[in-house]
Amino acid sequence: MMSKSVSPDELRHIGKNCSQYQQQRRASGVVMGLYQEEGISCVTCKNWSGNRCLIDAFDNVAANLGLVGAEE
Repeated sequence: MMSKSVSPDELRHIGKNCSQYQQQRRASGVVMGLYQEEGISCVTCKNWSGNRCLIDAFDNVAANLGLVGAEE
């Protein structure tokens, strides 16, 4: 789980570097448009619950990118 507040830019950077990223599929055209604008990001990943990664990939990728310490 995230141990610090993460910016939208960091969420995009992590999403672009995550081998587990899977784009959400939404039926609603309005919601789909919002996600399409966001692009690749944890926010648009189907494994993202809104504040954490359901498959625990977030912390590993963030640590590999130097965004959080390895122990965090």
